[in-house]
Amino acid sequence: MKIRSISHVGLTVSNFEKAVKWYSTMFGFKLISEQTLSTKEVEELYPLYKLHNTSIRFGFLRVPKGGVLEIFEFNNPSPSSHVEWNKPGYTHFTLDVKNIPKWYKNLKSKGVFFFMEPQKTEGTDWIFLKDPDGNLIELIDLKINYPIIRILGGLLGNIMAKGKFKKYYMEE
Repeated sequence: MKIRSISHVGLTVSNFEKAVKWYSTMFGFKLISEQTLSTKEVEELYPLYKLHNTSIRFGFLRVPKGGVLEIFEFNNPSPSSHVEWNKPGYTHFTLDVKNIPKWYKNLKSKGVFFFMEPQKTEGTDWIFLKDPDGNLIELIDLKINYPIIRILGGLLGNIMAKGKFKKYYMEE
């Protein structure tokens, strides 16, 4: 059995319409599906959501060139907590783009919050920003690393699994 790819990333938002508009305006995402789980349906899914007296509105936003972001709006949300990078759980999702300085300038002019100026690490440019709910998004330009990861990544992964990273795949 083989995994074909990561299907989508799920993200809770405070306002469905605002999130659809923001992700569409800033990045060109398009809403392709929208559904609502009734209070009764959410109650039946209590082991998953751990919520009572709540309905959930969710939708799928298609990213240009194929990825998908699933957004959730809870009508009776629990108190929110801030993401802590030193604990297990979601930290951010990353959009693969070209020309980080251009993205930075354009989004900054639209009032988007960035944590710092664009950064460079081993030939890759990147930067972190917040969506309207404070969720972290990274923009990355892989530059020369793009074809290595996208085209040769599977082959490289298999080679590294038998070499440098062998210890992670050995059974005890």
